[in-house]
Amino acid sequence: MAHDIYEKMFYSFEKPAWHGLGIVSNEPQSAEEIINVKFNGAFPIHLRPVYVELNGEMQEKTKDFAVVRGASIADPVELVLDYCSDRYQPLQPIDVARSFDQSVREPAETLAFLGNGREMFISWQMPSFEVRTGDELELFGVVKTGFDTLKGANLFTSIFRPVCRNTLNMAEGWAKKNTDGTGKGNVWKGKGVNKNLLRDLGYWMAHVQANAVREGELLQSFFGKLAKTPIKSDVEVHEILYTAYPPVASVSEFYPKQLQTAKEEKTVAFNNGQEQLRDGIYRLFAGAGTAITPDYWGMLNATTEYFNHYQPSKRPIAESVMFGGRQKNSMKMVSVLAERGQ
Repeated sequence: MAHDIYEKMFYSFEKPAWHGLGIVSNEPQSAEEIINVKFNGAFPIHLRPVYVELNGEMQEKTKDFAVVRGASIADPVELVLDYCSDRYQPLQPIDVARSFDQSVREPAETLAFLGNGREMFISWQMPSFEVRTGDELELFGVVKTGFDTLKGANLFTSIFRPVCRNTLNMAEGWAKKNTDGTGKGNVWKGKGVNKNLLRDLGYWMAHVQANAVREGELLQSFFGKLAKTPIKSDVEVHEILYTAYPPVASVSEFYPKQLQTAKEEKTVAFNNGQEQLRDGIYRLFAGAGTAITPDYWGMLNATTEYFNHYQPSKRPIAESVMFGGRQKNSMKMVSVLAERGQ
């Protein structure tokens, strides 16, 4: 596994990375402090005009520029990263760090430069949700900035904490597969020809963090309301379960005769599955569950406990509960409880 960390320029809050490089701090740090203090200012990015030599003489400069990674204490040798026109507006590492601090207002979880200084990423921990004791889903915001003309700036969220090239790729892969348009997965991309790139990046970082905090507060308020709404009878329990996980009527008679048997078998299998869900959740709510209270909160806990413990999963439980099939099934119960509790 290649870490691709540039000149040991890696920072992590509390947790050492597998590659053992860089700096681990037990005190929260701002991104600007990491750049200036831990990495001695990192390096600047320059645009320098390109000249052409003709007949042994240096001619007038062209309309092109070289994108140059400046010298640093870690590496005194400057490097040309790319070539560009005057439309390209390079971001500076220290400016990205300042924008992160001003927009997110959270300490950096990890910060690193990759390759020969072509890329930088900063991650931060977003509000987390405890699915059950000892099974907490961590969600990270990640901003990745390229200093050549190809990569621009990307903002995304992921369950993977980036500490190297490979884990950054894993985080981006998860974001791509889990984008929902509401702040989960890929959130925003900007190109270096955008003269307002740094400004827009700051706007989007502040936006995605504010949304995450707001959603966390709404969830806490919603869960508190569930705990205050009692369930008064077995009849009400079964009403809730049938509303959340209803059987479907047979429609095989509307199919060609040759397909009726197969359609009927699918309907029966689906209804049997729904009955198993209802029975399993009911058993937990009726006393077999862990610390189940006789209210809407207890019904939701019985539901999530059933999906957490009694359904096999190919994905990590926490991820599945928040974003996978378990989440979809649990949200059916959430929707029913929310509607009934109005």
